[in-house]
Amino acid sequence: MYLAEASFCLAVFALAYRLLLARLTYFTANRAYLLGALAASVVIPLLAFPGLAGLLAGSVSDSPAAGPLPLQLSWAAGATAAPAPSTGAGPDLTARLMSGLLALYGLGALHKLRAAARNLRGLTQLVKRHPNTDLGAFAIVHLPAPGLPAFSFGRHVFLSPLHEALSAEERQQLLLHEGVHVRQKHTLDLLLAEALGVLFWFNGLLPYFRQQLKTVHEYLADEAVARAQTSPRPYGELLIKLAARQPPFALAHAFSNQQIFLRIKMLTQPTSSPMQKLRFLLVLPVFAFAWAATACTGAPAPGEVAAPAAAAGATAAPAAAASRIGRITWLGNTYLSTVELNEALGLKPGDAYDSAAVVQRLNYDPSGRDVASRYMNNGYLFFSVKPSATRQPDGTTDLAFTIDEGRKARLRIISIVGNKKTTTTALLKLLPLRSGEDFSRDKLMESQRLLAQQGEFDPTKISIIPKPVMRPDMPTDFVDIDLVLTEKAKP
Repeated sequence: MYLAEASFCLAVFALAYRLLLARLTYFTANRAYLLGALAASVVIPLLAFPGLAGLLAGSVSDSPAAGPLPLQLSWAAGATAAPAPSTGAGPDLTARLMSGLLALYGLGALHKLRAAARNLRGLTQLVKRHPNTDLGAFAIVHLPAPGLPAFSFGRHVFLSPLHEALSAEERQQLLLHEGVHVRQKHTLDLLLAEALGVLFWFNGLLPYFRQQLKTVHEYLADEAVARAQTSPRPYGELLIKLAARQPPFALAHAFSNQQIFLRIKMLTQPTSSPMQKLRFLLVLPVFAFAWAATACTGAPAPGEVAAPAAAAGATAAPAAAASRIGRITWLGNTYLSTVELNEALGLKPGDAYDSAAVVQRLNYDPSGRDVASRYMNNGYLFFSVKPSATRQPDGTTDLAFTIDEGRKARLRIISIVGNKKTTTTALLKLLPLRSGEDFSRDKLMESQRLLAQQGEFDPTKISIIPKPVMRPDMPTDFVDIDLVLTEKAKP
């Protein structure tokens, strides 16, 4: 019961954050909310007020017109349940089932604990095995592998030879970013989320909280670097330049991660208005609702089983309607019409609503029929779309998508680095990229595939680095493409 109530609290707080706070630029307050929500979810189900249940029950029973309490408070002191009548093998079967569930829970928690310990051990071994440079506020760990991204854990910042070769200004920006993670002790937040992930290993909301904490951490670090610069553009270009895969440890903070375009957009987004701070006042009723709901149980009195069953049947239809799409609207689109966008989305009113499927159809579908592909394959490198889901009284969900098409970008200079055996000219003839053509994400992916098929290069170390060249006085921008290759070692 405790695990169920705590999981309910996590769901309430996650939904409130997603709807009310996630888009605000008050990152410190968002971080405090996420940490407070995790702590409250653990503590709220344990709160008890002996005597209050009896007081409420007595006040209702004194009124002859009053019916039975719809929810019975479960925190009454000394309350005991009447023993169930013996049914032969029934209690033994129930006991075995409960023992099996406990064993399954224990195995899951143990597996999660081992994974967390393996992550911690891997990070500590990196610190011990490689040279360190202590800068006072934090220490730099020099890793020999050039393919790893810059990341931090605790007071250690992990850099590879790629980052050692940065210019002085770029290296200062990178270290300033990672220094914010160290100074604000962001690692402790992730350790708390990891510990709760062991306790609630079955709950899919813990990864959501951990990811949101990481996102807020990156916003805080990006904000600190942007404040120290006269313009956010050089820092945004550095994020694109160092775009890389995730670090091999879930507890680390990667300097440039999969949310790179969202972070660049947040750098240029206007600060939320002071009036939007009032949203944080809504946190109080959210906490109160979670506390009241988990303090109550729906256990019916004898003879009242049929009424709750009927009520459950009555609510079945709205629940089914809640999973259906209502209206679909688009805002900000000029390149594609509403009909074309609906065709790319592949959803229509009345279809089942699945938030994960909506995100996939917006951003990246393996078939290439997503909305983002329709834009990014036709020059719109800086395209972004912000979805919004609104629950309606009839139980359906209306979808609204706000599009920022951005300016078109054309390919300018296409460079290949790291090829020694094959000339650059020969390789460029194999690729579908041509200077002067519109930017295309599909052509970049096809180029990466063709280079991997040559057999001369390590397919896991083919990097594509776009370098936007802004031209505010011209109708389109440019983008330079660097294709970084690593030739296979001789056998």
